[in-house]
Amino acid sequence: MPVRLANPATDEVGRFNRLSASQSNTWEDCPRLWWYQNKQRLKFPQSPPLFLGRAVEEAVCRVLRESPGLVMTAAPSSVMENGADNLLPLFPDEIESDLSIWCEARVDAHWPAIRDAMHAEWNKNERRSGNWHEYSMQTYRDMCVTACQMHIDEVKTCMANVSDDELEAWRSGQRFEIPAPDGRSSFEGRHPLAEEGPCSQVEAWEIARPWFVDPDAEPFSLNVVHPDHWFQGEYDVVYRHGGQVRIMDFKASRGGGDRSGNYVEQLRIYAMLWSLTHDGELPTALEVWYLGVGVRKTIEVPSAEEIASMETTLHDLWQEIKSEEVSIDDCPPIPRPLRGYDEGGVKSEDPSETRCTTCDWKELCPNGTGNDDLPEGGEHQPLGGLKVYKLTPFGELVPRASIFCEVFSAIEIPDKPPNITIEKDGGFAFVRIIAEENEGESTYPLEIKKGDKVRLVGIIPSTNWKGELQLKVDPYARVIHADHAEDGDIGLFDFKARWNVAGRVAYTTYKSGIGRNGKPWSRKGVVLLDATGRIAIEGWDNAWPNLYNTLKQGDEIAVLNVSLDAWAIDVKANLENGSTMHVLSRND
Repeated sequence: MPVRLANPATDEVGRFNRLSASQSNTWEDCPRLWWYQNKQRLKFPQSPPLFLGRAVEEAVCRVLRESPGLVMTAAPSSVMENGADNLLPLFPDEIESDLSIWCEARVDAHWPAIRDAMHAEWNKNERRSGNWHEYSMQTYRDMCVTACQMHIDEVKTCMANVSDDELEAWRSGQRFEIPAPDGRSSFEGRHPLAEEGPCSQVEAWEIARPWFVDPDAEPFSLNVVHPDHWFQGEYDVVYRHGGQVRIMDFKASRGGGDRSGNYVEQLRIYAMLWSLTHDGELPTALEVWYLGVGVRKTIEVPSAEEIASMETTLHDLWQEIKSEEVSIDDCPPIPRPLRGYDEGGVKSEDPSETRCTTCDWKELCPNGTGNDDLPEGGEHQPLGGLKVYKLTPFGELVPRASIFCEVFSAIEIPDKPPNITIEKDGGFAFVRIIAEENEGESTYPLEIKKGDKVRLVGIIPSTNWKGELQLKVDPYARVIHADHAEDGDIGLFDFKARWNVAGRVAYTTYKSGIGRNGKPWSRKGVVLLDATGRIAIEGWDNAWPNLYNTLKQGDEIAVLNVSLDAWAIDVKANLENGSTMHVLSRND
């Protein structure tokens, strides 16, 4: 089984507290790097290759899900929209005999829409960097074709070597407990594409089809979770024909540079996951597919002893950095040396420069030009001003509240959360439900009506653009029926509306779009760190002073009279009318 989900009855770790191969590799690269990216949740710049790599993987997987025995070469990309159950097998003269021609045509059917959708996603990202049009779309399209050609090699091997028992088992309709995604919900009896005699090319395609991450699957639904729940991963591709288990990883790159070392460790960890979830069975082979150069790099499969040692090491790491709170002092800036790799992931001489030279956080880190003496509240008196503002440390900001109140109105809306207005203390507020559930649990009662007494637990008070009070319900908030208030519940107008904060600039953000009224909009933001945490402050483009455009990583600023917002564990702030920004110090 390439998937092993958590058991809710025994999972005491939780989805967001598991270790992963990427976190393990980041920690090994540098503990301080892990701190910035996983504890402070800083986002490194999002360059086009990151998104184009995802586009390549999706396009390849959509081709693998199809079948040359069901889908004609010139079929539209939507041919499998409703699955394969209702598609009739093609007649022999309709089947393309050259799989390379069929695969290339199917790539060209899928690639343009996937590429454009990924371009739009990159363009919306507040941390996008680089220039999309500097990258060759033809090169990435060709990587899709290369991956399909590598799969064709698997099909040819299967066709030449499939045993009579495996062929007959497939023809009779036998499937893995978790089958390769093929667009079929289920079928009974003989496989719809089964033939007679020697294995045909179409049959070999079906038998060799690997398990892969279905591009239409829900996030987190195809993970492999350690039996004790502290680790999780997700395989790219698992081939299971010929009685072997071979785990492959797609890389839309040429395979040079330090990162190729992480790919080796990632696949070794995947071998560990497979063994621990399959009664000690070891994969037969591990490979990295470098699609930019058409190289299949073989990784040595770790032994049972190595897997046991790896599990112990990773569990120790989980206990060190995930099972309890860690501080910045627990994550020292100790980078490991850069590793040298040439194209195709071939080991070469290690470079002489240090990892810190190209680190995204070198202006924050003591190994760069930064230091760990982060701001922590205090006071600020703007130059020439008389008023002294008290600055609140980020860890003491209170964006949430709980309120006991009465429902003034509840209007049902088909397929949407109800519009709820509550009444308390002689005032009214709108309840805005922006998350309907959290891990399967509804955030509001399915039956709610005027006059009901409710508690709004952990809601986020704010005002909308009209100045009206609204109470937001995100995944961490709840609306529940109640007959009395509880300790800590506040009045409708008792929450603190404005705050003053100061921190060190990690980076600035920018996002833009077209509103429902057809007019363009843009918002700018800044992510700050202090000794107690991080916060993102955001406002309309024209609300920020010109001074904002001069901010650099490592500068320290105060932002006064902001309102608070939140989403799950992230605390945010909004620049409002009357908010001001002041530079406290410059990194240089």
